[in-house]
Amino acid sequence: MNISFDEITENAFKKQLLEKNKSSVRLLIKGFGWGGPILGIVLDEQQEDDILERVKGINFIVDNESSFVFEDTKIMYAKSIFGESFKVLTADTSNSSCWYLNSIEKNKRLYF
Repeated sequence: MNISFDEITENAFKKQLLEKNKSSVRLLIKGFGWGGPILGIVLDEQQEDDILERVKGINFIVDNESSFVFEDTKIMYAKSIFGESFKVLTADTSNSSCWYLNSIEKNKRLYF
């Protein structure tokens, strides 16, 4: 995996990990739409079959079967009146406009 992000995004990830007492950021495929895969981000712990990449002191994990989607990934952070969000761009989703907000909880994982 090749994951890139700026200093603002780095600081936002570190803040989220500290506040939620988690060790890793999981990149995942939530489903598929007309534009390709729908990507997600959750704070999580590493599982046995995960691939781990440490970037700027942050652990990113991806399950082994989905790792090919995240070979070249750029993540951007934004804060607006709607809350905090992260946008994930990959070679397969470069035209995506999917944002993952800080306020949605599912399956005891935080989608942000």
